[in-house]
Amino acid sequence: MKRKTYSEELNFVTLTVVDWLDIFTRRMYGDFVIKNLTYCQQNKGLRIYAYVIMTNHLHLIVKSKTNNLPDILRDFKTFTSKELVKLIERNSNESRKRWMLKIFKEHGKQNKLNQNHQFWQNGNHPVALFSNKVIQQKIDYIHDNPVKAGFVDHPENYHYSSANPLSPLQVNV
Repeated sequence: MKRKTYSEELNFVTLTVVDWLDIFTRRMYGDFVIKNLTYCQQNKGLRIYAYVIMTNHLHLIVKSKTNNLPDILRDFKTFTSKELVKLIERNSNESRKRWMLKIFKEHGKQNKLNQNHQFWQNGNHPVALFSNKVIQQKIDYIHDNPVKAGFVDHPENYHYSSANPLSPLQVNV
């Protein structure tokens, strides 16, 4: 089912790595995602209100008033897909390199939208957030994700989360 992303409204979106590969267990890959989300904030009008980067997916509450949100998300995924694959290829310490690159290539061959590889699953599963109750539910869900996964005891202790006051990504208030 294809869902519409509303640029002017808050949206809960999920970006997932193909086959749910645990890519973001390595800090360098998570930092790269943060760097590119920051770029989208500063240069494309992306407004991020809550986020978490898990090992194989990320959740965002976002909107855009200056640009088309689906285009921003598409461009983000296209760029980061190519660059994350390059980072993996060049990382001499990446013990999972051959295995991951093989999976990305296999998915790329199966998807006519890609030429060489596919890093992110298609779509971003947008959910338009039209009430304060639903917004708070999604924020709680995002912030509780690392706790439920057993990574931390408290949401504010997870590095890649807007629940963390020392988060590497600044969010809109």
